Amino acid sequence: METSKENKKKPCSRGCFNIFGRTVGVIITLLLVVLFGYLTLRAAGAYLIVADDLTPVDAIIIMGGGGEGRMNEALELYSEKYARIIILTETGERIEDLDYLQSFDLRIQLLNNGVPSGNILITESEVTSTLEEAHAVKQLLERRQFSTAIIVTDPFHTKRTSIIFRDVFSGQDIKLYFRPVTPSWYTSRTWFLTSDGWKFTILEYVKLLAYKSGFQN
Repeated sequence: METSKENKKKPCSRGCFNIFGRTVGVIITLLLVVLFGYLTLRAAGAYLIVADDLTPVDAIIIMGGGGEGRMNEALELYSEKYARIIILTETGERIEDLDYLQSFDLRIQLLNNGVPSGNILITESEVTSTLEEAHAVKQLLERRQFSTAIIVTDPFHTKRTSIIFRDVFSGQDIKLYFRPVTPSWYTSRTWFLTSDGWKFTILEYVKLLAYKSGFQN
């Protein structure tokens, strides 16, 4: 009788051990999948962010669009004496419900923050894309004989901006530095936690692919 009981316990022990082993294996697999997914998403966000080491330059350029973060970042660089000149790009966009240009509003804000009128420049031609901005900025820098500039934009926009500007400025003796807005809601560690993070990340990759495929506008 005792031998019979022992034989019954052995299969149960082996079966329980097998179930436990499979459960642990599933948990480890799930953890590895989650870790791989997190690292992949983080890398996708990090790829879009370009942050150069800065040095004093001739001008700070605020890319059109975005919120006040770009202007605040430019003002911070201005206060740290990275440049005396701030350049705005003319997008033709108007302040909602008001009859004046967004560039005019930004200029007023810069003036109110202590930037002299003569130190604020606006590109001449109206632009509707990052590529057009690059050409407009290039014309202004050449006309003013500036040889260095810091480009300020949102973190997710820095990669595409750097690629387009370097293409446009290829062969020119003008050194460009790219600066993401800091601090920003968009970081490589957290962008995938918000709907805006997904929207802007996917949009930037689509635009990058389109630009690389020759659809430059």
